[in-house]
Amino acid sequence: MQKEAIIDFHTDIQVNTNNSINVIETITYNTGAIEQHGLLRNLYRYSSLNYKMNIEDVKVRDKKGNSYQFTVSDLGKYIEIKVGDPNVTFTGERTYVIEYKATRAIAQFDDFDEIYWNATGDEWQIPIYKASVSVKLPNGVKATQFSCYYGKDGEKTQCIKSNNLNDDVYNFSLPVSLGAQEGLTVAVGFPKGIVTPYTWREKYLDNFLPWLVAILLPVLTLFFSLWHWYKKGRDPKGTGVIMPQYEVPDNLTPIEVAGILNEKISASNISSEIIYLATQGFLKIKKIEEKSFGIFKLTDYELTKLKDPSEAPNDFDQKLLIGLFSSEVIKLSDLKNVFYKKIKSITDSTIDGLLAKNYYKNIGGMKNSGGRLILIIFFSIWVSGFIGSLLGVLLFNSNPFPFMLGIFLSIVIYGIISHFYPAKTEKGVATKEYLLGLKYYLQIAEKDRLLFHNAPEKKPEIFEKLLPYAMVLGVANIWAKEFEEIYTMPPSWYSESSNMPFNAVMFNNSLSSFSSYTLSSLTPSPSNSGSGGGGSSSGGGGGGGGGGW
Repeated sequence: MQKEAIIDFHTDIQVNTNNSINVIETITYNTGAIEQHGLLRNLYRYSSLNYKMNIEDVKVRDKKGNSYQFTVSDLGKYIEIKVGDPNVTFTGERTYVIEYKATRAIAQFDDFDEIYWNATGDEWQIPIYKASVSVKLPNGVKATQFSCYYGKDGEKTQCIKSNNLNDDVYNFSLPVSLGAQEGLTVAVGFPKGIVTPYTWREKYLDNFLPWLVAILLPVLTLFFSLWHWYKKGRDPKGTGVIMPQYEVPDNLTPIEVAGILNEKISASNISSEIIYLATQGFLKIKKIEEKSFGIFKLTDYELTKLKDPSEAPNDFDQKLLIGLFSSEVIKLSDLKNVFYKKIKSITDSTIDGLLAKNYYKNIGGMKNSGGRLILIIFFSIWVSGFIGSLLGVLLFNSNPFPFMLGIFLSIVIYGIISHFYPAKTEKGVATKEYLLGLKYYLQIAEKDRLLFHNAPEKKPEIFEKLLPYAMVLGVANIWAKEFEEIYTMPPSWYSESSNMPFNAVMFNNSLSSFSSYTLSSLTPSPSNSGSGGGGSSSGGGGGGGGGGW
């Protein structure tokens, strides 16, 4: 039984004056012992100058002129012609006559024009026993030069060529068979003036328009985003002078302070807010230690509700208290993989409150968490793929990838720059400078604090009142050290079973542990399971390959 192979592959090429060519491929295919439905022919759709060609007017018939069933699919770089009935198979030999027209197939140079065509393609996985090509030039034109090459990609082995002196037909054939991934390429050069010169659009715009869009769209988006930031995303100019301050302005809570200073609110700020609510009498914190397997001590924290959440003066603290307390007494460990769902609502409510209180005129991307940004990027990929495909294929009949890339980069650029859009009002800038003054006061040593006028006397209640703010400002250790000898009695809202002497530093360390435990307990989400002789074989337009199916 004969092996699967192309028995004969003959190509007739008619060069037209409008730079197109009409191609007739007569392919005799033997399936060997394998049952096949028919033949696959993939046509590379870029010319030797990398102009994108349209493959048009495809017809497939047998030697007697009877039509075969076939489909044509756009695979980007290739056009796939799939010949055969999906419900019918055969073995043995059949001949397929494939006709098509390829636009923009002629390469135009300064001194001559040329048809440079990879007639068989070099991507077949089966041998081609016999291959030949016939090229006919228009209007009796004589070639200035003609060549042919065969072999694997890049090889320059020349084949047999012939032409009658008074004829405009140039013939090429092979002295040997072609193996898998070997092809036959022909090149015929002819004088200028025979075919219509390409317009500027045909030479450049049609070819590079998709990539022009891919470059210009993100650049324009960048300029627009920067202009929008310049107009809407900049803070008013402040005084630039930071003076020590001793009180929290406007009854701001720690989580609001974080939003003003950092232009974002993180989950770690919630623990400072919980401690603040404890100082305000809404809850009590108790450190508990339980033995695991009777050996290891496990630390947990018990929170007891002392006031109804509705008594909290703002929406975000009400949401925080409701999220914490499903009963009068809870353990932080019980909130693991539950409370994290409420964090965004709490932080968004805080940001909305800052906007309503006129600290911000524009919140930009303050509500966008890192996880949400990832979702936006994935959504951007989907949107850019969909819109890019529509623009590329339907409007420009082009590869959609450049359009997809341009749209995707534009969305990502805008998404990133929008994170820098938060803009404070004059009140917001003044409050930020005031809070920096408070931070300055909290982190200086006692000997320097004595130089301040009107500085409050060091009292335990001052330490306790400002400690949640010192935590959110990142200066709690320094603040606690200043009260180590003064703050020696635990507050009514915090308790633990410890024989260690109580002081401000020990208390701050305990609250730091509480904050770390709170962050680990409240934030994680549940895990999921589960022609002139300078050419080569495979050069030029055409090409591709195929096989049985």
